[in-house]
Amino acid sequence: MGSSSVNLAPAEDGECAAAGATVINRRRRNSSTTHGGRPSVGYRLGRRKALFEKRRRVSDYALIMAIFGIAVMVAETEFSAAGIYGKASVFSIALKTVISVSTGFLLALVLTYHALEVQLFMIDNGAEDWRIAMTWRRISNILLEVLVCSIHPPPGEFYFLWVTKLPNHANRIASRYVPVDVMLSLPMFLRLYLICRVMLLHSKLFTDASSRSIGALNRIDFNTRFVLKTLMTICPGTVLLVFMVSLWIIASWTLRLCERYHDPEHANLLNTMWLTAITFLSVGYGDIVPNTYCGRGISVSTGLMVKSSNSSQLYSNSVLSHCMWCCVCSACFLTH
Repeated sequence: MGSSSVNLAPAEDGECAAAGATVINRRRRNSSTTHGGRPSVGYRLGRRKALFEKRRRVSDYALIMAIFGIAVMVAETEFSAAGIYGKASVFSIALKTVISVSTGFLLALVLTYHALEVQLFMIDNGAEDWRIAMTWRRISNILLEVLVCSIHPPPGEFYFLWVTKLPNHANRIASRYVPVDVMLSLPMFLRLYLICRVMLLHSKLFTDASSRSIGALNRIDFNTRFVLKTLMTICPGTVLLVFMVSLWIIASWTLRLCERYHDPEHANLLNTMWLTAITFLSVGYGDIVPNTYCGRGISVSTGLMVKSSNSSQLYSNSVLSHCMWCCVCSACFLTH
């Protein structure tokens, strides 16, 4: 009898511990779900916060991969154009392979970002099926982003015959065998749209709970356009300076890439920077002009973007001055 009682005591203690652990696990599960089996408000808020942080990190990594791919593309293009190596060399193939690998990582990050967007939509709207969030607009945006981010020069040596008329040389017809990389490298700069996304996700207007609450009450959607308008209102000079300098450098390099195979004058980066600058300023001296349709398209796009940015600055300043005038009038009315 004594030995049996001694042997039963540990067994009873183990059963009590197991029962206590089961009760604790049940309470934890019940605290994370409501009576209907759906997640509770606290669980949804915690899950939403975690997804917000993860989405921001994924967006940062995507921008890093995009800039890395563009930098490697520029380096490979400059090295091959300078005659350091050919398109069929091992160095060129290695650099293009790095570009392809970075493009693969970028596409994976873009798809991960949109998957997080779908999960956030499900949490915000209490949806249980992810197909509810897949609207035609979201699907088209995903396909467009995948298309933009997937364009890159593939490893290998591929050429095409490019025929154009040279206005700088008495309208002489010139034909050159140009690498296909020229046409596939230019769209890689479209990946810089990720900068706007990163600016949005790191903006205090988007991350601050009070700002989002005020925006929700006033039916304001805190998107990239709203953040850019706010920055244009707060510091228009800085925003325009950064935008115009960045556009100047990118447009000059892309214009040089389009024109360098037909006109030796455009092989010098300073000449294309001069051409882009006089396009900015709407001067147009005519001493140097683009020859190809690619270069002309870049010049026209650059001029339109600068004009639109200047118009946006004038509009923002007028709206800001109007708001300040209304505030002054209201203050004068209240004081009198």
